[in-house]
Amino acid sequence: MREFRIVVVAHGDLAMALVGAATLICGQLDDVHAVGLFPDDAPETLSDRLLSVVGDSDDAVLVLADLAGGTPHNVALVAMRRLPRARLISGVNLAVLLEAAMGAGVLDDALVERLVTGGRAALVDAGRLLATKA
Repeated sequence: MREFRIVVVAHGDLAMALVGAATLICGQLDDVHAVGLFPDDAPETLSDRLLSVVGDSDDAVLVLADLAGGTPHNVALVAMRRLPRARLISGVNLAVLLEAAMGAGVLDDALVERLVTGGRAALVDAGRLLATKA
């Protein structure tokens, strides 16, 4: 059983789409939430929504942001100061979310490294794959 919550934070509807796709594949995902940044949002508004979804600062939470250096990432990074048991990974893709959501155990350095490595491995040059099959 997974011992941490997951929050996906991203531009526009991307967070909701990633969580929706993961739910389509896995079924109901408890404690997996989406927070989107929309054109009329100030960073403070996004921060308030993120912290509201994260909940108790003593709980373990994995925050997955869409783009390193983007506003969702920056807001989450600042929020991490108030969340001692939170971890942030930026550059989320569906493979990372699925691995995190279906995994078991605690949120630790080993899990974060496995997620980052798995996310990188999920990126492939499909054209090159096709060329080697011909």
